[in-house]
Amino acid sequence: MSELLPSHSARITAVLPVTPLSISSLNAEISSILEHSTYLDQVVLLTPPTLLLQAKQSIRTFLGTWGTSGHVELTVSPWLTGTQDVASLRAARQTTSDFVLFLDDSGLQQTEYHIREALLLLEPFSTTVPIGPYGFSDGQSLTCISSSEMPQPATFLIPPFVMPSTLFPSDDLKEETIFGIWRALGESIATPQRDSIGGFVIGPNNVSAPWCRSNKAGSIIETTEGYSFNIVLDPTEQRSDQDATNETCDADSDFLRPALGSFLLVFSTLTDLHNFSPAACRLQRDGHNVHVLLYDEGLCSPPQTSADTKSLVLASCKLEYSVLPVGSETEVPTSLEEWIQCHSLSADVILTTLSEEERFYLHMRSENGSTVIHIPSSDLPFCDWMGSLTLQEYKSWHLPHVDISVITNDRPRSLSRLLASLSTARYFGDSIDLRVNIEQTADLETLKMVDAFEWTHGRMFLHRRVIHGGLLTAVVESWYPRSNHSYGLILEDDVELSPLFYAWVKLALLRYRYGRRDDVSPRLFGISLYQQKNLELRPEGRHPFNARNTFSAAGFVNPHTPYLSQIPCSWGAVYFPEHWREFHSYLSFRLSEYAWDVDQIVVPGVRSNKWTRSWKKYFIELVYLRGYVMLYPNYADYVSLSTNHLEVGSHVKDVPSEVYLRKKKLFLLPLMQLPEDKAFAGTGLLDLPDARLPQWSDLPSLDLLGLSAGEDELMERGKVRRAELTDCAYAVHIDHDIRDLLCLYDQSSEFV
Repeated sequence: MSELLPSHSARITAVLPVTPLSISSLNAEISSILEHSTYLDQVVLLTPPTLLLQAKQSIRTFLGTWGTSGHVELTVSPWLTGTQDVASLRAARQTTSDFVLFLDDSGLQQTEYHIREALLLLEPFSTTVPIGPYGFSDGQSLTCISSSEMPQPATFLIPPFVMPSTLFPSDDLKEETIFGIWRALGESIATPQRDSIGGFVIGPNNVSAPWCRSNKAGSIIETTEGYSFNIVLDPTEQRSDQDATNETCDADSDFLRPALGSFLLVFSTLTDLHNFSPAACRLQRDGHNVHVLLYDEGLCSPPQTSADTKSLVLASCKLEYSVLPVGSETEVPTSLEEWIQCHSLSADVILTTLSEEERFYLHMRSENGSTVIHIPSSDLPFCDWMGSLTLQEYKSWHLPHVDISVITNDRPRSLSRLLASLSTARYFGDSIDLRVNIEQTADLETLKMVDAFEWTHGRMFLHRRVIHGGLLTAVVESWYPRSNHSYGLILEDDVELSPLFYAWVKLALLRYRYGRRDDVSPRLFGISLYQQKNLELRPEGRHPFNARNTFSAAGFVNPHTPYLSQIPCSWGAVYFPEHWREFHSYLSFRLSEYAWDVDQIVVPGVRSNKWTRSWKKYFIELVYLRGYVMLYPNYADYVSLSTNHLEVGSHVKDVPSEVYLRKKKLFLLPLMQLPEDKAFAGTGLLDLPDARLPQWSDLPSLDLLGLSAGEDELMERGKVRRAELTDCAYAVHIDHDIRDLLCLYDQSSEFV
């Protein structure tokens, strides 16, 4: 591996997270960084809004005693969303420096002098990959790497470490329960071109004990589930302590925490706890530890000890809780922190009704990696579905971002109904961006309605075409993913949504995109909100369909299971980023006739071949060639998360009233409503086998005609048809690559 030593023009940006635990020592942390500032260009203080004022005051005090920082710029950057790790990476991406130094909230205070110099590029180490004192090697087991005389290759590092800014991935990284984004970052760097190395562990050779056995590493190992750990010792220590060379903690060791998690519920009132109790009891029954803390703003006494523990006794479980008396809401964060420390509580997940500003005090990633989830009090009665989530799914709560894209033209009453259903839906604390796409031919009433509409659940964007594009263009160009954690809910204006639609989306995303590895499949391209009541693609015409009857006739034990279908839904569905990008590429080649003539039949024997102006025709082609599937709900009596009012428009012609109403009845479905009584048995979302979403392998799969077909069969059909259309001799090798799928290569057999 070649070495790239920093030139005299090289610049480093240091990203330093500021937390409630570190704010008091912020000046010392800044000093530890600026002591070695030859190449240092900027220090970014990543600060939650609640600490902004204190951070700025600390900087003023620091500059008053330290003097000016010379060429080093001190910047306070608000940390608004996501975990500390994700926020650090986002801040780093915005810099223009050659290198970025990632720090934890202790800065460089606890770092050996020799390592400080290396991290600030004052020592001649390779800088083509990250370097730092703490790393892991991922072979047959996950191995902690201790520093030694020579740099040690690692799969990934954890802060502090320095890396070239050119290595930042373009997409967001998937977070792990223990290692945050750092493992994914290391694996993205460890390409064959870099000898499969994600970084080097560097440090002095006189370390008295490997870092793996220090408090820092111990806190990681103790919270890690299902990993086998080896501790690699420094050669000098191996000679003096041969028995310690292969200290291994496997998944069955008492040294590791059990696979289940610890949950802390921080609510304002006993009513809040009662409303959330269906989920809390489910978590408790599944073996998780559930701790509950209620804060009462009416009392001013100091935090109580465990002696004040009380119980909420319910038919399904008993929930013990403690009361935290505080004088005002502003005292909650401080009292809460004291209570957590007093009880030595280490929570994997903190669910709270605290306000956005207050809950920043709960972000304790530097201590124990807690995932903090805010649920508005008004949404707590409708959270029973959250009891079915696994710990891994909870830890991924903040990763998916759903964007809503509405397509409208000249149906103001339809648009009003859709926007009303969006506004009254429950979003469980998530921020949702809304984009309204307005056709060039939109009428004045529609324009006025959009201008007057206020979206309170996130940001809102308006886009109006200046040239009429038609429905195909309007849909395809209505949304494009920002990253592989970006999901698009595409809605035409004659759709109406259930107030629980987002819960279904979140539940399915967390299970089939962020759950167990066996439940995540690249074949799944989206999540439908709409239940299929008719099959549209059979050559003989529309055909009634009932999924429950179909599965009962086929002998399924659980005919009420959700299922997979190759049919893409256009009446309320979430599309996945990789597949939507791929569809854009496919459509570009298809409409330009670069691959085939535009009238080429790609999918044999389906009605969509006649839909020349429909985007679904081309998406169906891609689905068929790839063997893709979409997840569909299957609740009783066609209860759905969206419905279609079949308004007159691009694909619905103006016909006599009797004919129209008869046709509309075929597509109008009952929406899943909020329960009228909040003391209810459930939302209905968990009317599923075992009251949870099934494993991927248990989901039935249907083809474009609504006939049962397994995963391998669907993929083989696409493979055969691809060979017929392209005369391609080799198999598909690259996921979501249209050039590879369509065999578009030049004479030298290199892809164009």
